[in-house]
Amino acid sequence: MKKSYLAAAAILGAAVFAGQAHAVKIDLGKGKSFKMGFRAKVHAIYAGKRSDTDKSDIYFSVPNARIYGKGSISKIFKWAFQGDMTKNQTFELVDAFIMLDFAKEFKVYAGAIKLPWELHSGIQSGWSFIMPTGPASPLKNTGAGNPFSNPASEKIIGSGSRSPQVGVWGKVAGGLFKYYLYAADGKNRTSSTDPKTGYGVRVEFAPVMVGYKGHPGYVLKETYLGKQNTLTVGLSYFTQDYGSGKKSQKSFAVDALWEQNLGAVVPNINIGYVSHKDKGGTSGNDVNGIIVQGQVLFNQNTILGKPAIGVRWAQSDPDQAKKAQVFGVVAQLYVKGVGNRIALSIDNIKDDNATAPAKDSYTDVTLALWYNF
Repeated sequence: MKKSYLAAAAILGAAVFAGQAHAVKIDLGKGKSFKMGFRAKVHAIYAGKRSDTDKSDIYFSVPNARIYGKGSISKIFKWAFQGDMTKNQTFELVDAFIMLDFAKEFKVYAGAIKLPWELHSGIQSGWSFIMPTGPASPLKNTGAGNPFSNPASEKIIGSGSRSPQVGVWGKVAGGLFKYYLYAADGKNRTSSTDPKTGYGVRVEFAPVMVGYKGHPGYVLKETYLGKQNTLTVGLSYFTQDYGSGKKSQKSFAVDALWEQNLGAVVPNINIGYVSHKDKGGTSGNDVNGIIVQGQVLFNQNTILGKPAIGVRWAQSDPDQAKKAQVFGVVAQLYVKGVGNRIALSIDNIKDDNATAPAKDSYTDVTLALWYNF
């Protein structure tokens, strides 16, 4: 086994040091495997005028450049790792976890991994499957903020959707139900006011008896590009005590995804609602959000892949007098899967909380190109 892994490392090293981006995948038999690859995204952005001093501008960026690895030591003991090169050319951890795959009904995980929360929450602009700017991430720059985010206080530096955690998950009744139970914490408490351990639960329902499937793996996705007919409804709850003199944050979410392969086209609709009460332990800091998103995939290959058109509307604090919203449309080509594609989107952001000289409305245009190898 040691010789096999040394051989894999030698092959990978040769590819990397030769300046080539060739993924390595090796099946060592008896449940042992190793895979490593690269992911990145390039942006060309026209940023609309945000204030009298912040003029409209065109700029280019590489918001994500990732290296990932995953494998299994046995049929039960599995692992994964992912890191990102930042704009400052430093390396940041995104994922690093161990999964004990006892059965499809019961799996144990521990480490830095995406919190099993609401479908759209924590999906950032780099890896959104439908909108290149993320399902609701344009709201983060508004006064109302983005409610579709990781509710835990402790987050991984390289990705706000990840937290240090331990939990169990699995599917029961032939996939009719899927569950997650977990605890998130990343700091030793040195003060009575420090956040305590957060606890969460998520339950999904998929009507498999009529031919639909739910989310097949641990991570939730916005689209499966017609590879399966999907109908799933998820309910999530998370609570965290913020210590002496603070309130306990209580977060609730519901989401749904429907996608149907009709042959020539694959329509997709997904919706979500989140509610955070006493967010961050602050009394009265209640934050809500709603999102409606979808696309139509034309299930025929062009010279650059399968075309699709999509739309997204999201709103923060919809029950308040001052709210923020984003409306976006997108046209894209799925070259191969969701990780290799080209997208052009237009996003209009409105913010009732904006005060002069900031503009209360502006429009951005984003051209995004991904590769995943």
